[in-house]
Amino acid sequence: MTDIPASGADPAPRPSRPSPVRWPGSVRRPGSAEFERSATDWLFDLAPARWRHEQVFHRNPLELACMVRLHLDAEVLAMQAGLKALRMALIGAPRRADDTETIAAYIREQAWAKAVREQVGLVEDALHLSAGHTGRKRVAWRIANDL
Repeated sequence: MTDIPASGADPAPRPSRPSPVRWPGSVRRPGSAEFERSATDWLFDLAPARWRHEQVFHRNPLELACMVRLHLDAEVLAMQAGLKALRMALIGAPRRADDTETIAAYIREQAWAKAVREQVGLVEDALHLSAGHTGRKRVAWRIANDL
């Protein structure tokens, strides 16, 4: 375990290359007979458990993918806010042994949410294409981004 420098700053981040987004292993390839079912199952595994009771998501995996992506966007922002609040709280405070591990947990969770969000984006794009909704995605993206 590394200590947080006395200045309150985290150790310098290690340079890293962005890794390419990988197709989720449990989701069958688009065009296969089991693609939509495997995509839906995987998305439900990422979603809050109560979403399994929403019949609309069983009928429309594209909407499920969109909501899971938005949910992961919120997780990324929540981890960012939590990390910022923790770092602010640590300024001038006595150091505890768990501080570095807690910071590392926030960073790991944020990285996980970003990586999975990218995978959900791949699946969402494939669902759009398989359903023939290419135009709808563009409209939704423009609305979401106030364009």
